[in-house]
Amino acid sequence: MRNPDQILDAYRNNRDITRDECRQLYELVDDPWGLGSSINHHSYLDVVARLDKYIRWEEIDWIVDYGSGIGTFTRAVKDRHPHIKSLAVDFDTAHEAARRRFGADIFDHQFGMNTEINEHDLINHTFPDLDIDRLCICFFNSINYVFKDLKKRKRPKALSRLVRHFEGLARQPDTRYLIASSNFFDSGANQAMQRRDLELIYLSRDLELDNEEPDFKAELHTRVWQRRAT
Repeated sequence: MRNPDQILDAYRNNRDITRDECRQLYELVDDPWGLGSSINHHSYLDVVARLDKYIRWEEIDWIVDYGSGIGTFTRAVKDRHPHIKSLAVDFDTAHEAARRRFGADIFDHQFGMNTEINEHDLINHTFPDLDIDRLCICFFNSINYVFKDLKKRKRPKALSRLVRHFEGLARQPDTRYLIASSNFFDSGANQAMQRRDLELIYLSRDLELDNEEPDFKAELHTRVWQRRAT
């Protein structure tokens, strides 16, 4: 079991941390904005601007911000497209940190995971009527943790079920799909999206993140899928 200083050092140097350690991160500092969030927010503004070419945000009502952290991506989307509402999925500690940083209204609805509640519960979770019409499902910097308790060969099927659950929230079938990771190109995520009969329309590896750590893997992989033409 690593102590708090070791967890923070592992995070800042882009080394693996466990789900529980990730959950602890938000309680180890007074303001998680210093955990790379300010850097990510700047990059997310760039991501959202670039994606205007591929996603007509005016045709989107809600985003599922999976791995929402303290709300940096949601904030970036809402700054550029104020009409967007956000369904945030992350640890309960992340939601509390988001409230401290941006206020209680940063997310329009949220699902908080902890040591007892995880993605398996999310698949069976019944959301209230959120009036979700057109949806963009966004996984940002979170794929490495999705269903990590399962064997790798089982994760694509489980992730596909999770995406299908989110799809069920939307009343319009033309859901957009966006997955990004600052760690690596996740083949499991690709397999999961292909199970939904989707095709990759955009891949960018040119969004550099500034970071003071020299060995930080600063390449942000951004992928957007759409339904295959019939």
